[in-house]
Amino acid sequence: MNEELIPIHEVANTVSEAIETRHSIREYEQTPIPEEVLQRIFAKALRSPSWKNSQPWKVHILSGEKRKELAESLTNAAKTSNPIPETNWPESYPSDAKKRMFDLGMKIYGVAGIDRKDKEARDQFMLRNFSFFGAPTAVFITSKFDLNFFVGIDLGCFLQSVLLLAREEGLGTFPQAALGAFPDVVRNALNLPKEEKVIMGLSIGYPKANSELNRYHTPREGADDLIRFY
Repeated sequence: MNEELIPIHEVANTVSEAIETRHSIREYEQTPIPEEVLQRIFAKALRSPSWKNSQPWKVHILSGEKRKELAESLTNAAKTSNPIPETNWPESYPSDAKKRMFDLGMKIYGVAGIDRKDKEARDQFMLRNFSFFGAPTAVFITSKFDLNFFVGIDLGCFLQSVLLLAREEGLGTFPQAALGAFPDVVRNALNLPKEEKVIMGLSIGYPKANSELNRYHTPREGADDLIRFY
């Protein structure tokens, strides 16, 4: 596995480049995203595949004061209560996955200048999830479908489309399960019906160009370890 520092504040010119250079962005410029750019990304992402063309997603895009108000509400909820997600977050992993997850945490804290033993600093860093890591726009993905494995695949296909299309526009993203941690807060802010489940969200904006944290490119296992030809 190779670890690299990759600039990500320029546009991706091909699908391959978008896939190879995309990673989660944790520091953003405050430049607003033009509405026509957001319209273009999400309209194209609606072409994502889904089971029998069921299209189980709904998308909510927040900028400006609405984004600020929800960031404050979510941060307050995270400080005062435990997560109550409407989807089952994974609780167990194979040993090799646990190692990758631990290594990622150590690397991210290291690049962010946080000592692993500094719980207060780690908690503050975690809370940045709920202010969208400073991104000017926040996105929530919801669904009225009964959640199952295939609905999850469909939502994943849609999310990947958004991530790559954003990269094509020179934008950075951070998909966040944490944004589904307090669904009632989101539902109240967006006036959603009770049957509309808050699945997850993502932060999106222009990556801060001089950020070492943004340049850290998470490693992947090699093709020889995970892919077999017959």
